[in-house]
Amino acid sequence: MNLNAGDRQNLKSGLASPGSFKTYEEATNFLLDQALNLNVLHLSYWYLQFEDGLPDQVIWVSTYDPEYMSEYMQRYTPMGDPVMMSVMDDRVIDWAEWQSSDAVLEEALKKSSINGISKYGISMPLKAPGDDKVIFSVCVDSNDVIWPTQRVELAKRFKPFAANFNARIAPLIAASQKGTSVYAL
Repeated sequence: MNLNAGDRQNLKSGLASPGSFKTYEEATNFLLDQALNLNVLHLSYWYLQFEDGLPDQVIWVSTYDPEYMSEYMQRYTPMGDPVMMSVMDDRVIDWAEWQSSDAVLEEALKKSSINGISKYGISMPLKAPGDDKVIFSVCVDSNDVIWPTQRVELAKRFKPFAANFNARIAPLIAASQKGTSVYAL
């Protein structure tokens, strides 16, 4: 079997392991390990559950500081974040492009930089059942000169990773009851 560099990296990083996650803590620990192994600042996975056509709650598994996550959900929530809304429209979003175009996002990014989250990241949509939405994000240490090239490579590199993570966490999400999320909308 011929593997490309990305496939070899996925196998090396344990991504090829078929088992689904048993707990959200296990999924979080996996992302923490992978962020270190794959040399990125943060990885983040959102599962937005919808009920009767409206967003109901968020399952958020991330390498971000839990206090930052709580503050974000209190101040912004995904429904008020223009990046999240654009990803929900099935577009891959470059965080750096949005930073100066929206006052709310600019404020959120200033807050996030305190928690080691750079403006150099992407958010991408993944398939979800029904009206639900899945968003996977990755952010890296970069600069304005190398970011345009790095952004393209990041999307190629992490699309398979994100899809695999989504597949591994899907049974846990399906088994979760409404109201088990940390964040209600």
